[in-house]
Amino acid sequence: MTSNLSKPGSVFLDLCGDWQFRQASSEQWLPATVPGCNFTDLLANGLIDDPFYRDNESHLQWIERQDWHYQKRFNLGRDWWQNADIQLVAEGLDTFCELYLNGHKLAEGRNMFVGQRISCKSLLIEGENLLEVRFRSPINETMPAFLQAGFAYPAENDKSEEKLSVYCRKAPCHFGWDWGPRFVTSGIWRSISLQGVQSARIADAQFIQHQLSSEKAEFSFALQAEAQQQQQLTLQVRCRQAPELNQQCSVLLDKGQSVHQVGFSLDNPRLWWPNGLGEAFLYDFEFSLLDGDEMVDTHHQRVGLRTLEVVNQPDEMGLSFYLKVNGQPVFMKGANYIPGDSFIHQMTAQRHQADLAAVVAANMNMLRVWGGGIYQDDEFYRLADENGILIWQDFMFACSLYPADDAFVANVQEEAEYNIKRLRNHPCLALWCGNNEVDMAIKHWQWPDKFGYSDSLYSRLKDDYIRLFDQCLPDAVAQFDAGRFYLRSSPIGFWEEDMDHMGNHHYWGVWHGEEPFSEYQKRIPRFMSEFGFQSFPLASSMTRFTEPQDWQLDSEVLRVHQKHPRGNSLIRSYMEQEYSAPENFPRLLFLSQVQQAEGLKLAFEAHRAARPFCMGTLYWQLNDTWPAASWSGIDYYGRWKALHYQARRSFRTDLLVLDEHKGDIRVRLVSDRLHSIRASLELTLMDFDGQVIWQQQQTLDTPKNTSTQLALLDKATLLNGQRAEQLVLQGRLLDAQGQLLTDSLYYFVPSKLQELQRPNMTLTTGIESERLNLTLTADTLVRQCHIEIAGAPGNLSDNFFDLLPGQSKCLYLELPDWQVSDIEKLSAHYQSLYKEEEQ
Repeated sequence: MTSNLSKPGSVFLDLCGDWQFRQASSEQWLPATVPGCNFTDLLANGLIDDPFYRDNESHLQWIERQDWHYQKRFNLGRDWWQNADIQLVAEGLDTFCELYLNGHKLAEGRNMFVGQRISCKSLLIEGENLLEVRFRSPINETMPAFLQAGFAYPAENDKSEEKLSVYCRKAPCHFGWDWGPRFVTSGIWRSISLQGVQSARIADAQFIQHQLSSEKAEFSFALQAEAQQQQQLTLQVRCRQAPELNQQCSVLLDKGQSVHQVGFSLDNPRLWWPNGLGEAFLYDFEFSLLDGDEMVDTHHQRVGLRTLEVVNQPDEMGLSFYLKVNGQPVFMKGANYIPGDSFIHQMTAQRHQADLAAVVAANMNMLRVWGGGIYQDDEFYRLADENGILIWQDFMFACSLYPADDAFVANVQEEAEYNIKRLRNHPCLALWCGNNEVDMAIKHWQWPDKFGYSDSLYSRLKDDYIRLFDQCLPDAVAQFDAGRFYLRSSPIGFWEEDMDHMGNHHYWGVWHGEEPFSEYQKRIPRFMSEFGFQSFPLASSMTRFTEPQDWQLDSEVLRVHQKHPRGNSLIRSYMEQEYSAPENFPRLLFLSQVQQAEGLKLAFEAHRAARPFCMGTLYWQLNDTWPAASWSGIDYYGRWKALHYQARRSFRTDLLVLDEHKGDIRVRLVSDRLHSIRASLELTLMDFDGQVIWQQQQTLDTPKNTSTQLALLDKATLLNGQRAEQLVLQGRLLDAQGQLLTDSLYYFVPSKLQELQRPNMTLTTGIESERLNLTLTADTLVRQCHIEIAGAPGNLSDNFFDLLPGQSKCLYLELPDWQVSDIEKLSAHYQSLYKEEEQ
């Protein structure tokens, strides 16, 4: 998908693909690929080893201190000079650079988040042309500002002695983070092209919604046109889904820029809904400028009709924080999203599609694009629109104070304007947030003590903070995306102060604070926008970036791939409290994922069951930027961890929550349905061999978009002298046709005390079209059954599940483009909490 910046005009030349590059101090030009970066080009030429492999990261920091030059030769025919203007369109230059065309300086770059469109006709020649982009080292470029300041900004995730990242409008996580490596890249990281412009072009079309109901929609587009001279043209509008909106009119374009409003009224509009509540319906508009019968320019814009309100105001429970979509309060279910690769250009359309497909499969309706990475690709937001995934959009500032001199603020203003205009028409866009955790850091991270700030210096730094986040950014939102909610900093309430009733929270008492998982059931905020726990990738992923001799928690290689200073010890210490000691390292990897999923399950259920007090749960984090131990639910190679499967279960439209409350077993039903349906609840107490001890059934109408308590069972009466170590309570909710809507299990003792027996399992397989079907049964309880199919791509429909005796579990694996003979060669392996592995 091309962005508005790079949409093809009458003549278009893609300049991506084969380039040349060199280290500035070298005379030798080498092959390069655009989009790309210096690290991946060095790797492709065999000049460095795989940066992700073993401890190679530690040996590659020299690259960030060098300048890198890129060049491309291209040919233009005589027909190009029929255009009134020719423009170079560079969507992403990382970061400090100068552009030269045929030896003449054309432009400069200073912000990787800002695309450029540069008139260059006068510098082009018929025949061969030479385009050069000369990148300067971000380290060398920003060092003078650091030395002149005489102090270090508190960028604690910047993994160097000099905290230079704050001076550079570049992905903060490129300088290191507590889940990612330090690879300070340079290069052309997004598309670059040459575009011919006729007499005029449509530069932008801002969608403005005036009124919306189920009966009528009133909206308009503000079309920004750029003309080489004053001229009268015809504007033609086409809407594929609503042809009754088609129209055309005469427009007078002024020389330079002008804005033209086009209004619409639509009866019985189809609304855009978040995933799980309805169709994410989209309308496609095409705006064309015509000079007689000749097409001058065309612009495509896709929009969704929906109302969205962020409700953040005092109420009887404290300070609310929730979203209303189309008039309905909607509980947000999702995760935080970080750059999917340390080398961001490697995030292809296919990888974005896989990520969003995983989000939809996990029943999510929101992602938070976190402020230490990048404003994501157009493809990411397009997929979010199509799949009904709302986006909490941070500006790219995180966990540090920043300069606010005039030059820096001007740079940020340009960045804000560019990205607000790029993203504002997307129906997925829910809100803008100025930064990640800086309000909390100012109050609780003891920066003056850590960095030796005087009172006067710290006061000045906080004044600069206000200039950026209370003036610059909210002013930009008000100017370019009026009406969209802006939050200065996330979170509003701080876990260190037990401010659970105040707005949104990042709760890190579990993990950073080393509090037990049970705290998730007590520390419930109005909206949880960050919380999490680490795990490792499984052995099949670990083998791709480590060697067997590295498989010790204290090995040098695993320390390189564990960026939290206490990470491995925290995983192990929590594990010792809940599980039996792992017999070997692969078992430890497996248990780390089980632990992560089981811990966050408590949080998911507590948050959802506490609505309407709590109205959102976004865990940290969906994905990985490289292969490592981290908080992710999907590892770098796209393998779903136990956490992602648990999120899929915990984020179902209907959720049964079975937990202990004051000596009783509480049964609650959470439903996101906007309309109630008739259902039946089945509660069954059985032992681990499947013997039924007690049963109860009731018919009910599901709650509408809320949580309700269905039953309160006396625990002592339920146990009735039975051994708690061998019992499980199952809850099942079925619809009127007997189809399972949701289920849940409650165990009376921790995993470590459960008396699990070696199961006899039966696994049968079948092939249906391009799908492998599996059915499992067992004669005794199997806890956290994990199936791995050697050699198969993709992820099973379910995994890391509990299998009750006598009950079948059906799974499938999509295998498009595979031959039946290939599918038949696949073999499945499983492990569980009881035993390590069995073929």
